[in-house]
Amino acid sequence: MEPEIYEDELTLEDIMHIFKKRFWWFLLTVIVTVAITITYLFLTTPIYESSVTLKIESQSQSSITDLFSSQLSSSRPEISTEVELIKSRTNIEKVIDDLGLLDYFKNKIEDEKAKEELTKYKIIQTVSEMITVSPVKDTNIVKISVQSDDPELAKNIANKLAEVYNEFLKTLSKNEYTVKREFIEEQIPKVESDLKSAEETVRKFKEKNQVFLLDEEAKNILQFLLQYDSQINAYNLQIQENQATIKALNDLIKKVDEKIISSETITTNPIVSNLKSKLIDYRIELSGLLQTYSETDPKVLEVKEKINEAEKLLKDEVSKIVTSQVQTINPAYQDMYLQLIEAQSKGEILKSTIESLTILRNTYQEKLSKLPLLEQKLLELERDVKIKENLYTLLLEKLEETRIAEAGVIGTAKLIDNAITPDKPIKPNKKLTAAIGGVLGIFLGILVAFIIEYMDKSIKDEEEIKRMAKGRTVLGRIPTFEIKKELEKPELIVLNSPTSPISESIKLTATNINYAITPEPKVIALTSSGPSEGKTVSSANLAISYAQNGLKTLLIDIDMRKPRVEKALGLERFNVGVVNHILKDVPIERITQNYIENLDVIPVGPIPPNPTSLLTSKKFKELMETLKERYDKIIIDLPPILAAADALIVSKYSDGLILVVRAGKTQKHSLKVALENIATSDNNLLGLIINDINEKSSNYYYYYYYYYEDGEKKKRKKDKKNKI
Repeated sequence: MEPEIYEDELTLEDIMHIFKKRFWWFLLTVIVTVAITITYLFLTTPIYESSVTLKIESQSQSSITDLFSSQLSSSRPEISTEVELIKSRTNIEKVIDDLGLLDYFKNKIEDEKAKEELTKYKIIQTVSEMITVSPVKDTNIVKISVQSDDPELAKNIANKLAEVYNEFLKTLSKNEYTVKREFIEEQIPKVESDLKSAEETVRKFKEKNQVFLLDEEAKNILQFLLQYDSQINAYNLQIQENQATIKALNDLIKKVDEKIISSETITTNPIVSNLKSKLIDYRIELSGLLQTYSETDPKVLEVKEKINEAEKLLKDEVSKIVTSQVQTINPAYQDMYLQLIEAQSKGEILKSTIESLTILRNTYQEKLSKLPLLEQKLLELERDVKIKENLYTLLLEKLEETRIAEAGVIGTAKLIDNAITPDKPIKPNKKLTAAIGGVLGIFLGILVAFIIEYMDKSIKDEEEIKRMAKGRTVLGRIPTFEIKKELEKPELIVLNSPTSPISESIKLTATNINYAITPEPKVIALTSSGPSEGKTVSSANLAISYAQNGLKTLLIDIDMRKPRVEKALGLERFNVGVVNHILKDVPIERITQNYIENLDVIPVGPIPPNPTSLLTSKKFKELMETLKERYDKIIIDLPPILAAADALIVSKYSDGLILVVRAGKTQKHSLKVALENIATSDNNLLGLIINDINEKSSNYYYYYYYYYEDGEKKKRKKDKKNKI
């Protein structure tokens, strides 16, 4: 059963290992993040917040009945509407003017050019961004908050905005009554003058013609005419006042940059005209029925129902006209548009009512023309006096009612709490920001640790190698050792320092190889996944170790592309070797060199053009069979697995293959592919040798240096890593 080679899924143990390995990156990221956070807290400008609290209340109304029986209806403003009104450009602009903020901001700027470029529009934008209006949930309370680096300015803007907003509400509320009062005050002197003139005319007519009384028929005609004239005058007065209200609403809408709807647009609409005609016909019909039937008669009730239905349709049509003219109604000004719709609808109904009354009055006007001339003239004069007298009395009464109603109007916002000068900044919140910085540093640290791990393709320690090659035996761990150039053969640590920790680790590796399989392996091949991973140095030192143990050992170099055995052993390049034996049948004795006692070396010889063909030849197989008979141990130095197929071909003639891995050098992907290739080729992998280990890459490092050199624990400085 083949062992598992590589596992992609990370376990908790793997994650903890990665975190431990990259701990310093994690710590550095946390320190940098916290340092940046602290720097930000010290350098950022503190922002102060001051708040004012308002309670939005229903509009106060006068207890007296409205001036004209159809008071404009207006629903209680929603809190969301108030929020928009508070932050309206009109209010912000008033705050800027009252507090002189244009000069304030200009004085804060030192650059003269920048001062000139600072406009009122930019100040409005700046102040708007400083203001936050938020309703308190499930209440009628609104909180106006202003944030600024100047605590006094924040307080002043908050208080001034509340004051300006309240005044704005008063203006909106009082506007209706103010328009009525001004209109009535303008009409009273005119009506009073007309009344005096009419009374004087009647007096002179009576004195001149000696006619002082009217007969019964004339009195009846006069009574009906006075009744209709009085109603027509009252409705005319309402129309004029209604037009003044419409004008005032349009002025307010224009002031806040919204579209104005003219009365002509509504009057000329064919549907509106048709409904007005129906209303006139229904009212004339109702007047005729009331002369014969009572108010509760079904016929009378039916006509009244028709009138109500026609008035409702007329109001709906006016609403459609207004809303169709305005593409999007701003919620802040929806109230004003509702009042405008109500006023326009009322105006059209009043016009139709006057037209119907005029038609009825004209019938009595015809009867009047049939009376004697003097009596007819006196009736007209007295009727004129009565009309003006009734109108004058009506105006005086309504003027007093309007004054009381106007005085009873207050703003719809009540101040709960004034803004005060804040003594502590709201931003930055040092404790919260520091906590966020710490948490962010931890998360970024973990992220950086995993990114560094992902980007680092090399294998750093023994644990990582074991995870990638599950089921494979680690035969040896060779620590990093110092390359001493002054020595003749600096890479042969077993020969130079046979009792050193490195030499002991190599000897231990040799022993582990002997016990890797049964029977003890005789021909051992060493390879690596890539170049510069220490296979040649490991091969040479293992061969010397076996030779020192009294075993007749052969070290054969089969790396026919980049041979290094001769250089590692400190030998001159020998031009006769394995290649000469295979191609030219040079005797084995001639290609073999004795290096030390019990150790012979066979080099590659000249580099062939096609190494693979030589290694697959019958001659090479015969060579290996012959060498097995002559030596106790044969160490084969192979080329890297990923460089050529030679390693997998030659290892077939060995008792087992050993893969050399260099900590910090071997690439993860290279090791994975090498292990897969070995498994696929069905070669016997004895295990792995890990070289260049240190205190970070393996826990075994400390054992090798325990009480080294005169019984003192010592670590070697890593000046240079062992090279191939």
